[in-house]
Amino acid sequence: MKLKLAAVAMIFLSAYSVVQAQDLNKDTLANETKVWDTFVGTRPNVEAFRRLVAPGYLCIEATGILMTTEENIAELQSMTLSSYKIQNPQVRKLSSKSALIIARVKFEGTVDNHPMSGETLTSTVWVREGGKWLAQLHTETFKKTDNHQ
Repeated sequence: MKLKLAAVAMIFLSAYSVVQAQDLNKDTLANETKVWDTFVGTRPNVEAFRRLVAPGYLCIEATGILMTTEENIAELQSMTLSSYKIQNPQVRKLSSKSALIIARVKFEGTVDNHPMSGETLTSTVWVREGGKWLAQLHTETFKKTDNHQ
């Protein structure tokens, strides 16, 4: 009887862990999408962006510049996205209050009213504070083109 109870408990815990992992994946991707959504349209939604980032947030831009929240907002003010697509997202649980998402992001839009498009490899560390998931660190690297012939 004890073995049967132990087996049932193990199955329950395994199923519970799978559900938790699915929820973390879904929540992390949803939050990442919310951040990208703040920059779609004719003007960035700066207040929405601020609500999604943690105090002390940092961004390492694809060109190698390290930015605080305010510096990141200032840079993004000159940019608008007409579209973006998050591809191949991978979520990793770092702790009970932190997760990492890594993905490819294809985007189109304008910078200072000039057309732009590209693809980056991105990562964002999300932390749970006050019952909300907030971006703590975001990094971008331009996708390297294959020049090997």
